[in-house]
Amino acid sequence: MTKTINVVLIATASLLFTACTSSSLPVNAGTPSFKAGSQDGCATANGTYTKNSASFNNDKDYQDGWYTGRKNCNPAQSK
Repeated sequence: MTKTINVVLIATASLLFTACTSSSLPVNAGTPSFKAGSQDGCATANGTYTKNSASFNNDKDYQDGWYTGRKNCNPAQSK
């Protein structure tokens, strides 16, 4: 009985700790659209507004990349 309780506690703790971790980049980070969006988002964060509106509105990878680039290159967040 004690062995079963220990196994359940360990399994539960493992699942909880796994759920608290996050990936630093989205799964789509390797696509060309994501990379283009990331570059444009980074340029925007650094003061030069850059966005391909058609891609942003129609391509989820580009949109995710744009937000990621803007967030990661934001000078105010590096402090």
